[in-house]
Amino acid sequence: MKDSKPKQVKVGISRRDFMKLAGITGLTAWMMEKGLTWKDLFNMASDSLADPINVIWTGNGWCGGNTIAFIDAMNPAVEDVITQVTINLQPITLRAPSIANLGNVNLVYHPILMPQDDMAYPTMEAALAGVFDPYVLVVEGTMYDEFGLYYQKPKDSFWCSAGRTPSGNVLLCDEFVFNLMKRAALVYATGACATYGGIPSTTNGLGQRSPTYTMGMLDDPYRGILGFPAYIHEVYQKGLGYFRGEQVIDEDIYAVTNSPYNTAYPGPSYHWLSTLKQPIVAIAADPPAGDWIMRTLVAGVLYARGLGPAPSESLDVFNRPKYFYGNETHQNCPRAGFFAQGIFAKNFGDPQCTYSQGCKGTEANSPAPLLGWVGGVGGCTRGGVCIACTAPGFPDLYEPFYAPPNAPTLPSTTLLAAAVGAGIVVGVGSYYLSRRRGKPTIPKAKGMS
Repeated sequence: MKDSKPKQVKVGISRRDFMKLAGITGLTAWMMEKGLTWKDLFNMASDSLADPINVIWTGNGWCGGNTIAFIDAMNPAVEDVITQVTINLQPITLRAPSIANLGNVNLVYHPILMPQDDMAYPTMEAALAGVFDPYVLVVEGTMYDEFGLYYQKPKDSFWCSAGRTPSGNVLLCDEFVFNLMKRAALVYATGACATYGGIPSTTNGLGQRSPTYTMGMLDDPYRGILGFPAYIHEVYQKGLGYFRGEQVIDEDIYAVTNSPYNTAYPGPSYHWLSTLKQPIVAIAADPPAGDWIMRTLVAGVLYARGLGPAPSESLDVFNRPKYFYGNETHQNCPRAGFFAQGIFAKNFGDPQCTYSQGCKGTEANSPAPLLGWVGGVGGCTRGGVCIACTAPGFPDLYEPFYAPPNAPTLPSTTLLAAAVGAGIVVGVGSYYLSRRRGKPTIPKAKGMS
């Protein structure tokens, strides 16, 4: 009598096609047609772990702070996640995967960490040709108004260069990111500059913008700044996308990935979707801690493998992952009890609530006080104050940094409206309590005189 063997499921589908199927709503119907169970689907993904998920990291108007945070990550560390790097378009294996089900993760391009400063253009061309599919695009730093939508600069001048073309001409940062967005499985914006525009996009107290007209990947509804997808949509619609005598913004980025151009709050850039039908994910802060970056990327890789939930399932209204940004910084702060009692620090270094020193923890969302910065050590509110760098409107709506929020004495109706929209109008009682003069008091423990 022959030994019975479990039936082998043969579906005749490539891993790349599986990745596309994992991002559509018809997946269950497809499984029924093929006679597959969810366990079969899991095994299909697991069998393909040797194929890399590629990461392309861009640097635009940046200081490199997010990259420093990235390499300082500890849980997990870069060396726990990245198994390959690509030098001159050739993959080099560093080690075997060590995190279960994560598989190979290849860092294809990074303008600081990799000795290939002439590889931006070849990387872009290879990405457009599908060589790196599926890949995750990480955008660090602000984008620029290179095409005169807001400000007409001298012809052939530019604000930001990602590298050079084979002919020696400038490759614009805008052009680089625009083309990489076309085929990206997932797109992440990391840092205050890349998410909502940050300090480079300051509006001088909600007034005049700088000539660079920088922007983040996502719209800042409080300052009235369009995000990059909406910006290049407008550039294309108005026929402005020319540089080097050629049209470099040659498609509507929304049409490329069949995304809806939806102007609903908080803005059209929040509704742009990647090839896996996922919105841009904001890893917000100036910069975020390395662990926030790494864990968010790992969650994305697991989704791309078909082993985790879609990023869109856990985002707040500003496209930040709720597992990091679901609570106010204030709610995560060990000093919050002092705030509730109206006990405020008078000097930096005092153990009481630092609302009196300018802390904006009641107006921003982050896990910084709870998780620390590197290996659980440090964090804004452990030695300083929260300046709300994880929120749209930063820095304009939260200045001056080292003074109590001035909501009770807002100088204009425009700023008042913005503050109400941002949720930064705080109780007058708390404001005046934070300004009381005299030595701060500390509650006595029971039984103490």
